[in-house]
Amino acid sequence: MPENLITSVKREIDRLKKEIGQRTSELAALKDGLIKHQRAYRLLAGGDTKAQRPVRRRGKARRTTPVNWNSMLDQLPSRFTVRDIAKAAGAGRKSSGYVRQVAVRWAKQKKTKRVGRGKYQKVQQGQPSATAGSQRNK
Repeated sequence: MPENLITSVKREIDRLKKEIGQRTSELAALKDGLIKHQRAYRLLAGGDTKAQRPVRRRGKARRTTPVNWNSMLDQLPSRFTVRDIAKAAGAGRKSSGYVRQVAVRWAKQKKTKRVGRGKYQKVQQGQPSATAGSQRNK
């Protein structure tokens, strides 16, 4: 009896897959018909004849071009804020949390020194951090 049940379930799976395939092709044909009718409507109404598929909203694309953070650090002034880093990276390209992580990473690498909340100062390479701190007081 279990083998009979297994074969009937397998048969039902195959039937459903076949039906999904048929309906998918029907849907594609309906979408093409919609595009043709939209084009004809725009032509008759005197509008744009560009065919437009129904718009599917997708989430914001997460991939962006990589940023060379070392060259970005060179472009920043000697004292800067996290907001300055975000502006240099380009508006909306990186999240504010990620930009803060970059600032903390620079501080851990001793490229910068934190001088306040969200405020950083470049450390002169080759100089001890105490010398860099004394330059701030000038």
